[in-house]
Amino acid sequence: MGAGVTSGIVGEPVAGESQKCVAGRLRPVPRVMRCHWRIAVFVAYIAVVACVMAFHEPWFDEAQSWLIARDASFRDMLLVRPHYEGHPPLWWLMLSVPAKLGVPYEIGLKGVQLACAALMAGLLIFRSPFPPVAVALLPFTYFMCFQYGVMSRPYALMCAALFMAADCWKDRDRHPWRLVFVLLLLCCTSSYGIALACAMAMVWVIRAVLQARSLRALVADLHRFAAWLALMAAGIVLTACILPYPDTFGATPGANGNSGMAKFLMFWLVLPSESLFTAFAGDVSLHGMRLGVFPLIVCVVLSALVWAVLVRLAHRRGDLDIVLVPYLLFAVCAVRYFSLHHLGIIFALFVADWWIMLRDRPLDAVDMPERSRLYIAGLLKRHDGLQRRASAMRNTVIAVLLLPSLCWNIAATACDMRYDYSGARAVASFVERNRLDHDRWVSFWRYFPETTWPDGSHTPRQEDTHRYSWAMIAANPYFPHRSHGLLDCTYRGRSYEPNQVPSAAQMNREIAACAAKGEPEFVIGDTDFPDYYFSRLRYRTRDYRKITIATKRTPWKTWVTPGDITAYVRTDMLRGLRLR
Repeated sequence: MGAGVTSGIVGEPVAGESQKCVAGRLRPVPRVMRCHWRIAVFVAYIAVVACVMAFHEPWFDEAQSWLIARDASFRDMLLVRPHYEGHPPLWWLMLSVPAKLGVPYEIGLKGVQLACAALMAGLLIFRSPFPPVAVALLPFTYFMCFQYGVMSRPYALMCAALFMAADCWKDRDRHPWRLVFVLLLLCCTSSYGIALACAMAMVWVIRAVLQARSLRALVADLHRFAAWLALMAAGIVLTACILPYPDTFGATPGANGNSGMAKFLMFWLVLPSESLFTAFAGDVSLHGMRLGVFPLIVCVVLSALVWAVLVRLAHRRGDLDIVLVPYLLFAVCAVRYFSLHHLGIIFALFVADWWIMLRDRPLDAVDMPERSRLYIAGLLKRHDGLQRRASAMRNTVIAVLLLPSLCWNIAATACDMRYDYSGARAVASFVERNRLDHDRWVSFWRYFPETTWPDGSHTPRQEDTHRYSWAMIAANPYFPHRSHGLLDCTYRGRSYEPNQVPSAAQMNREIAACAAKGEPEFVIGDTDFPDYYFSRLRYRTRDYRKITIATKRTPWKTWVTPGDITAYVRTDMLRGLRLR
């Protein structure tokens, strides 16, 4: 009796769930009718994503990829940019087709993204072994819908590759090339994808050796061995392709952040909760994330519960290695650089873990701790009606577990449709309306003075003249005739951020060369130290007036971060400007 209820809750259909009662007799529901609701869910997902996309304003990350695809040479995309961007060139190569053919920015960018999101959602809806309510709700969770569906980045394709790998895992030895091709795709999507593919391949190889109890198992199946060699060769090439150069921005973490050990522990004790249930931290880097005592306790407790369930179920199916090893290698690699918008990868990895475990064996009553199982069995004996409501109980449990992520998605999409996400369209409109695309725009760069904080910590002086106004980078794609972008004084005239940290001598030369050109019409950027920039560039402050071009509201889960996009306008330009 307990097994029946538990199966209904965790995924197996209870008696009569896939049947109809006609004239007192049960008959199976036709397969085509059982598929119709999946098609409806898929169509609804595409409609929601496409609708929100129409309102969504691409931000810096999205614009940076498009500008690289549009303005960089294929040689740079393949051999240079991966070292500075930190991921393989597949995403830029995909975007380069519409970008270099002259397709309008948002149509080309969002068209490629919509195809990737459709693939990701299609796998979840049509291939996953989850119960119907999970299949219907998972595509509309925060990371699957808003972060990786609406926003144009390679993570939708990465999640799709993870789901395909989970789907192919059970038949890996019968069809080794099928899984290897999927892992190759996973490698091509992100540096994190390389780590995850490497971990899955390691588990695969070790399992083969342990099952045969001989190293000869490595070459026992020549097709499988050849597939392994191909995957290893591709992984080595792609890893070499993305290794950061010494001058890569972010290659060395800044001071006064979390230590490597603290970040590693947070990966296990905090991030599972933040990816599934809690929203204590904003979209910050793991290096700079701070949590109070109460949020930290809540995250640790919830993360521990997540791991307790996963470890128990994986152990009973012999899948402990495929659950823990990829997460371990991911954590080791991500300690170097991880932002919280990457939490969706953890979410997708947990979905893939469940996928693999359910493919191996559906959940049943014996998966529960004995005390819980006996309690439920006793409850059923006292309340016979509960057994008949097993399906409703299962659906309620699933809905409650996914509710936080569903609420985040609703809040974020509503905010994105109502307000400017990045201000890029407003900046582009301001430039077009006033015909300013041929005027000189100079951006403030990244600068923080040496600071001693109230808690006694110390931050050394930081400066990087190759970090520009994100608002202007996000506006650049709207001007395809400006292959060098709207900004003057950029590194080698590039329209995108190079992510190459200059030496102090190089910064001084670049600042002096920009100052020698005289005062520009516009100086743009967010800073608390405008006097420093005007002094370095030898501009007179009295010659400029500060204006607000746009106001943005950027959602993250249930958080909303407001901000103004401001610029300093030379006084002789003010009279003819139309701000709205």
